[in-house]
Amino acid sequence: MSWITGAAAGIPGGPGGPPATLEWSLMSQAPSRIDNYRIVKRLAMGGMAEIFLAEDERTGRTVALKKVLPQVANDPDFMDRFFHEIQIQISLKHKNVVELLDCSPSRQNAYIVMEFVDGGSLTSLLLTARRFPWEVAAYAVEQALRGLHAAHRKNIVHRDVKPQNIMWTKDGHVKIADFGISKAEHMTRLTVTGTVVGTPANMSPEQARGEVLDARSDLFSMGTVLYELLLGSNPFSADSVAATLRRVVDIEPDPPSLADSTIPPSLERVLRKLMAKDREKRYASAEEASEALRETLAQEGFLQVGALFRAFAADPAAFMKDRARRLAQLHGERAEKLLGDAAAPPEEALWEAYNTLAAAPGDARAETLFRTASLRAGQRDKPVDNARIRQLEEQIRTDPENVALLLQLAKLYRLEKDFLSLMKFFKRLQAVAPGDAYTQGQIAALVGGGAGATGVSYPAGTAAVPSARTRVSPAVPVLEDDPPPVWPKVLAIGGVAAAVLFAIWWSRRPDPLAPGAEERERAEAFVNLLKKAKDDPAPAAAQAPSDDDALRNALEKGALLEKESGPSAAMAHYKEMLGKITRAESRGSLLLVLSETALRGGDAAEALRALDEAARVSPAHLVTARFRKAAIYEAQKNDSAARAVYDELLASSDPAVRVTATLRLALAADRAGDTGRALVLYEEVLAKAPDSPDALTARLGAGALYRVAGRVADARRCFEDVVRKAPGTDQARSAEKALEGLGAPPAAQMP
Repeated sequence: MSWITGAAAGIPGGPGGPPATLEWSLMSQAPSRIDNYRIVKRLAMGGMAEIFLAEDERTGRTVALKKVLPQVANDPDFMDRFFHEIQIQISLKHKNVVELLDCSPSRQNAYIVMEFVDGGSLTSLLLTARRFPWEVAAYAVEQALRGLHAAHRKNIVHRDVKPQNIMWTKDGHVKIADFGISKAEHMTRLTVTGTVVGTPANMSPEQARGEVLDARSDLFSMGTVLYELLLGSNPFSADSVAATLRRVVDIEPDPPSLADSTIPPSLERVLRKLMAKDREKRYASAEEASEALRETLAQEGFLQVGALFRAFAADPAAFMKDRARRLAQLHGERAEKLLGDAAAPPEEALWEAYNTLAAAPGDARAETLFRTASLRAGQRDKPVDNARIRQLEEQIRTDPENVALLLQLAKLYRLEKDFLSLMKFFKRLQAVAPGDAYTQGQIAALVGGGAGATGVSYPAGTAAVPSARTRVSPAVPVLEDDPPPVWPKVLAIGGVAAAVLFAIWWSRRPDPLAPGAEERERAEAFVNLLKKAKDDPAPAAAQAPSDDDALRNALEKGALLEKESGPSAAMAHYKEMLGKITRAESRGSLLLVLSETALRGGDAAEALRALDEAARVSPAHLVTARFRKAAIYEAQKNDSAARAVYDELLASSDPAVRVTATLRLALAADRAGDTGRALVLYEEVLAKAPDSPDALTARLGAGALYRVAGRVADARRCFEDVVRKAPGTDQARSAEKALEGLGAPPAAQMP
């Protein structure tokens, strides 16, 4: 039973509770006076105290007086601590704290006097409304956190934060009650009923384990309050105290947006941080948490939430009805606009139509919009039954901000054509993902990137439209110095190199790093943009611009020096010539040759420096230099550095560059054994560029993974497509070999 707010917790006769019964009223006679306070009426009685509405005869102020019951007052140890805490409480003055005005001068008649809060508790409001709109819930908790911060500054840890202990006034103020009292309660050796004193479902994990507490324990409890206001139920409640405490310690609640799609990811992020099991991962203070909620409300366009809270508290049913009407109108208009735009991602239209129907279930217009949007997007009509999705969903419960897991889940939902689930994860990714080009590129590709599946085509590079809350997703950086003149050669030669790589890789499965790694590394280390003569290890001078005699002469002399004296002599010559050549493209070509020569001489560091300089001085060579740089890192087994380079390439304005970078990432994931991610990336290549040279390699890779997973029909389709599209090529021969072996059982199962 709450110390201060038992009257508002649904107790007969209390604010928000059922009417007092005759049995209740006859339990005891209310005194007419207690010291200087005239008793108006009894409000409630609980296990530790009875509460009266009273008038201070000295000031005429209406107050709430709470008198300690005799069986509790008989514990001298409790009373010592009780009066000590009360003295601290009286010094705590804050507009978001229920003010303690006075206390008993004697132990024989122990009581406390508080300001009278005319609204009730959040519990009483929740009983009426069933759940709070997210913006109202955020406001209430933000206000309560301000009160907590004031108490924490005085080293008062509440220990019993719950909706019953958070009060509201009719003019829209939210106040937290019972500071320090619950701490005193936990110090007593007595319990009235023989059960745990306190509220197990609102404890922090460290409190449930019996550890020493600090202010961050209250933050977890406040997160539980926010969760309960959003969904109408406590996520940890169970049939017994022991089971409840186990849930507090072990269970990660589902994101509330799964039940209410209006809850923005930004609020869920605050909620996750409040409810982190490890106190070190929570906000450092109640003030920091309060500021985070204020920022969330401002970002979502809510600047005057106090007025909304007052309207909601005055008539929750009318408020919720009007809110649903406005949401249905807003999302319906957006859905109709998106459906009328042939270039708009169909997933966004489906999401808006879904929110329209959620706000207005049974409405004919909303149902029609949803059916139309579902058909347009190709939304599946049966639940997904995918073991990999179930596995990832379980992982995401314990690591809800793991961007890699969220991306994998979103992509798998896309492959399964469950676009509603895709959009839920898309919105979460918008809120939690870092701003690097690779990740943002992956997020942008989730929506509108699979046009082939729906029959609707979109311009290259089309990103998602602004979200339902007018939040614009972070833009993917576009490289300004990334023109396409040399790229057709990169695609052609890169496709052949990838085919050779795949043939070696296929013959070595399931061990992607078995013998043959040296050949693969060299194939990826040299994207042969510069033709080599059969007996000449240096790139042919034909790559130099025909009107640039200085470059041609430099290359010819460098090739001769390398034959006669080795790579070091050629490198010294190329460096000397760099000081004499001024044209940017010529300098870039010479730096690429210098890089290859350095690699042949075993100087990878010099090769990387030359590639960085080539990318800097010559926009025409930027793409080539970055692909080569990534290949060198992969040859060095420096996967994180290689991925960082591919991050930059995924931001290119050239769709072909992005596709090839995606393929390289898929091959790298496959070699590392991350077959789930590899398959998603292969499918992404096929969705974005089904007729490109890279798509042949992607089909071989996807087919191999389908075969290992036992999805024979999908594997056969991929391999047959390669044979049909590229007859007589290395890719086709690899596909024919794979088709011959499809009858054999898979050697391993894809994770």
